[in-house]
Amino acid sequence: MNFMYNTFMLKIFRKKIVSKIILWGLLILILPAFVMWGNASMSRSKEKGPKYAGRIDDKKVSLGEFYGALAGVRSQIILNYFNQPKILDAFLSNKPLLAKIAWDRLIMVSEAKKLKIKITDKDVIKFIQTHPLFSRSGAFDDKFYAYILRNNIGLEPRAFEEMVRENISIQKLVAVLAVDLKVSEEEIADEYKKEYGKIKIEYLFIEPKGFLGKVKIQEADVKDFYEKNKGSLIIKSNLKGAVPDRQATFGEARETIENHLKEAEAVKRASKESGDIYKEVIEEMAKKGKTFGKAALKFGYAVKETPFFLRTDTLDNLGAAQIITEAAAAVKDFEISKPVETSNGIIIFQIVERQIADEEKFKKEKEEYAKKVREMKSNLLMEEWLKKAEDRASLAIKLDEVEKHYR
Repeated sequence: MNFMYNTFMLKIFRKKIVSKIILWGLLILILPAFVMWGNASMSRSKEKGPKYAGRIDDKKVSLGEFYGALAGVRSQIILNYFNQPKILDAFLSNKPLLAKIAWDRLIMVSEAKKLKIKITDKDVIKFIQTHPLFSRSGAFDDKFYAYILRNNIGLEPRAFEEMVRENISIQKLVAVLAVDLKVSEEEIADEYKKEYGKIKIEYLFIEPKGFLGKVKIQEADVKDFYEKNKGSLIIKSNLKGAVPDRQATFGEARETIENHLKEAEAVKRASKESGDIYKEVIEEMAKKGKTFGKAALKFGYAVKETPFFLRTDTLDNLGAAQIITEAAAAVKDFEISKPVETSNGIIIFQIVERQIADEEKFKKEKEEYAKKVREMKSNLLMEEWLKKAEDRASLAIKLDEVEKHYR
């Protein structure tokens, strides 16, 4: 029996930097959408409840329209992450997350229509004929295209092409909203230094697992978690596929839920501990003139030193360095950072040395890097735009209860 729960994705989405990239990217993927949820549909439950999903621009969005967006998003994820099974399983088992992305997609399609963004038949045809999914031996194959639509997608060509049209309109919407975006020379240089400049830090490390032994989970909390998340608690099929995936029973899921709740509580306790330690270390250094290492040691934490590292590196014990380098951008040399959550725990650090980026290499790569910085700024701009657009729309259903309307 292979039991799977999306703790992998929970760890990913605790990192704001990663979540911005992943969640935003899913909205603008230009990929065909498979409808793979069988003959199920979104419809009003027999129980009392909303008759529609919500309102966008004062227009009701039917549960059917919402389901269409949900199925499309799910399909885009399958195509984008088919060769990364951990990420794929974590996404597909997280129905509330899929629902959130689907709702945002509907908002963007509505905005594209308001701005009268037109996608011609020629645009749609070009996309389909150049997509690798429908190519054989490097060229578009119309017979293979018809076969995929008929046997894998289950859509008539007209319905599929309209879905593609909406996908392209979202991409053009992004281009329209970011058309006046400017990138300064200083921004390009600063980002280049962040990526290619190296730093060395001293840090104290607070591990959540050190708090696990102090955590006790109540049976009522385990049952409550199961009821709210049982759609994400899946017994995976056997390798030959003879036994289909199924929802885990409470007994089968109990241990996994307990471990997850313990880990989550341990992270909370480690976070509180790090805040207290930060204040005490700062006070000890300011009032008694102690070094960072001696101040930390007073409270039971030994300070360690890293070698020089880049933003793209992975550090022993600490994991991906990007979170640390982003925090370090706001910290002066030998200044004590506020607590920073890494993939493996929480650190408090000071920068002890820097190695600047290669200036000559920067001059050669500047033009290409400017495109990268503009894309980063565009993503942030669109994230802010989407937040405002969400505020103008209103949901009639709860995204974490989306399965109530799915049958």
